[in-house]
Amino acid sequence: MNLIQIADVLDAELLYGPRGWEQISIDSVFASDLMSDVLMSDRDDMLLITSLSTEQAIRSAGIVGSEVVVIANHKTVTEGMIELAKEQDITLLCTRFPKYESCVRLGRLLEP
Repeated sequence: MNLIQIADVLDAELLYGPRGWEQISIDSVFASDLMSDVLMSDRDDMLLITSLSTEQAIRSAGIVGSEVVVIANHKTVTEGMIELAKEQDITLLCTRFPKYESCVRLGRLLEP
């Protein structure tokens, strides 16, 4: 699935997206607020869904190679998060849906 499909199904607001963000391909989703769990991940083409609206979420995504972070629960995203996403070329989206519902919606998108 690509990010334009994901943004659509999550009714997500784009806070930052590098050129061509719409075509980034996502093969797996990781949902967590514990960045220590995220850092243990070894998935490719991963999207991170979190309610943690701090720069640590962006830093953790960058370390594991995730190109996309979705902030759930319509949490406030700081300017520092957006700047860090720009520096690391990580697409940053925000959705009103909680993590669980976001995962369910993305799971339905993956169904054949």
